[in-house]
Amino acid sequence: MKSLYSIPLMSAEEVPDFLAQFKGKASMIVNTTVGCGNANQMEVLQMLQDKYGGEDFQIIAIPTNDYCGPGITYGKWSQGITCGADSANYGKDVYGTTFQFSEMIASNPNKMVNDLSEHKGNLDVNGLGQAKQPPHELYEEIRDQMGRIQKKEIDLGILKQGEYKQDYYSWWLNLDTGGKEQDGKFEKYLIDRDGYVARWFQCTVLNYDTEKTVKDLAAKEGLRVNLGPGRSMKIFHEEYDAVCKESEELIAGKKSIINPNA
Repeated sequence: MKSLYSIPLMSAEEVPDFLAQFKGKASMIVNTTVGCGNANQMEVLQMLQDKYGGEDFQIIAIPTNDYCGPGITYGKWSQGITCGADSANYGKDVYGTTFQFSEMIASNPNKMVNDLSEHKGNLDVNGLGQAKQPPHELYEEIRDQMGRIQKKEIDLGILKQGEYKQDYYSWWLNLDTGGKEQDGKFEKYLIDRDGYVARWFQCTVLNYDTEKTVKDLAAKEGLRVNLGPGRSMKIFHEEYDAVCKESEELIAGKKSIINPNA
């Protein structure tokens, strides 16, 4: 097991050792894209960056094309992304993001999850119809650490094998034993100051409303868009408060239960 901050990765601008700059900070790693119904979370991620960003906390965007593809956004971003800089420019252009983006890499998608594209059902291609690549070292390490967290929580009696928690009104917040393999775009991993995964939040946690280019087009046509199946502002605020609480604990120095220095 190693600190995520020690793993080689370039920035969206192709500057090496992108992750090393975050050592000593708590952070949230998020797999971002353009053509995705969860992309509205860019706005919420910027809210977290504005609230906590600085010497103690950072949002870290890691673009990937393993899910989704053209047709979910409109205008100049409708064709998806081809590199990390595309995702970074989309965030800045559509949502005014200020957090940093890495190069585009392959992630670790769940084999049971279909692509949300014209290639639906073909798990060998990404959202642009390109052959999927093996997961990057970063996501291999995240997979390993999520497995260690689950085992540790079972060993400590925090979780029972196969247990489903009902601590929250939000169904998505109760899913706290996954994360080894991703269900979609905008999976969120809270990282402690030493670079170890402390908490995973499922991809739809923090869905705020609708992707902005879709919402803007609907408004022009006099249409109103919903928050999404099963979503409500009550659910969103509960999720946002939970994410803030756990972020603040890591900022205050709390370590992951798998941190060798814990």
